[in-house]
Amino acid sequence: MGRKEHIENIISDFSNKLSSLFDEYELDITLPIEKCISTVSIKDIVPTQEDTIFNQLDSIYHRRIKELFYTLKKVDRLGAPKIYYYKNNDIKVTSSLVEDYRLNGEIDNLYTFKTTYLSRLKEFLEELSPVKYIQYLVDIEGLILELGEPKLTIDGASMTLRYPFDVENIDETVALIRNAFGDYKIEALSCVVILRESDNDIYVPVKYENYYFPECFKKALEDLEIISLFKAKTVEIIIDGSFETLYYFSAYEYMNNKTNRPYCYIYIKDNRLFDLEKSKTINKLLKLQDNLEVGI
Repeated sequence: MGRKEHIENIISDFSNKLSSLFDEYELDITLPIEKCISTVSIKDIVPTQEDTIFNQLDSIYHRRIKELFYTLKKVDRLGAPKIYYYKNNDIKVTSSLVEDYRLNGEIDNLYTFKTTYLSRLKEFLEELSPVKYIQYLVDIEGLILELGEPKLTIDGASMTLRYPFDVENIDETVALIRNAFGDYKIEALSCVVILRESDNDIYVPVKYENYYFPECFKKALEDLEIISLFKAKTVEIIIDGSFETLYYFSAYEYMNNKTNRPYCYIYIKDNRLFDLEKSKTINKLLKLQDNLEVGI
């Protein structure tokens, strides 16, 4: 299936989902927005004249529209749309994928929202590069895909995987990535997962035994760069006769959210991992340094 057909199917699926939600929340999507988001409570309606009652019953839509958008925030790959109310009953829609836009309360309705949002989402998808479109379809939080020679980069809570993806075979490539990373948690600790599959044989608690780096992407480990890590600390130590400032973090402390002694420390210099032997030497020096400081 080509990319154009993919996008058409995505928009069609979302259109059907929206229509289904409109029905679920019993919303008349042809009513002007200002009638749907009235601040009048149904409890305040005084049943004096029949036409007044029916006119004011629209106020219950205020709650239902809020519930609708709360649900839309959880619909996969819609960009978590949210709404903001204004005194004149206009609403502004914001999303991580679609630029902000405002709907006129007197003229526009929920049908306008649906058609406008989906048309802008379609434009967004059409403008994506092939590899970013695949990333959108894969939809794994923290996993960033790039096209090129294999390389892995850890940056905070995200992992960038550069790889010669086959962007023409969209279905196959998406299935490959989803199957490989389906249960894989992307976080700063990803480097621990990687080290278990690399030359650095670092111990990780048993409960994380099922963490692994997918076999088909292991070549990216040959070019591994760590730009930043959450909870990273610095230490100054003498190595090979000179002072060095290193970044480090504790695998045990990070994974278990505890403060007792970790199973292992991971040290980083110039955005690269120290090898295991060098890490052991640093541990011994720091332990000796701690003992000396305690004795003072």
